[in-house]
Order: sequence, then structure tokens, then C-alpha cells
Amino acid sequence: MHHNIPLVTIVFNDNAFGNVRRIQQERYGNRLIGSDLTNPDFVAFATSFGAEAVRAHTPEELRIALRRALGRRDGPSVIEVPVGAMPSPWEFIFMDKIRGG
Repeated sequence: MHHNIPLVTIVFNDNAFGNVRRIQQERYGNRLIGSDLTNPDFVAFATSFGAEAVRAHTPEELRIALRRALGRRDGPSVIEVPVGAMPSPWEFIFMDKIRGG
């Protein structure tokens, strides 16, 4: 905000350290410790600094919010997307090694 940089930040909010939580569930018999979070209201928090901020609940709302945010030139924007548990990204990250590439 201080420099009015038109940065767009998308926060995918699962109210947890999602990857850590998934590892604890899968590898440690669902023994969860220190992976659930109590987050602030990211939209209110960003707005309190003067950033434009919205919450997008659907893909269409995200598309609209992203278009609007990318069109701004007068400061940063925050888009919060509430999500549930996310699938593990590792098989996609290491896909070439899995396939022998």
C-alpha cells in the first residue's frame, strides 16, 4: 500500500496448513497437531490497509474479481477464495520422475 504497487494477491483459505494437515492424516494416522488455523478476515484486514479486497466463492466470482483486480493501476488487490481440503500436488510436481522422464 505504501508504494501503491498494483499487486494482485489470491489467498486460497483452507483455515489450515493444508499440506501439513494432509501429511499428518495420511502418514500419522490422522493425528493432527498444529495444522488447523484461526485466520483473520482477510478481506477486512486488506481493506483496513486501504487495499481493494473481495471474497470469491465460485469460479465465476473469482474470474470477475481477477479481471477487475488486474485492471487496477492504483494499488494492490486481495482476493480471498475459501476452499476445503486440497488434493496433494506432489504427483503433479514430480510427474516426470514418476514417468521416468
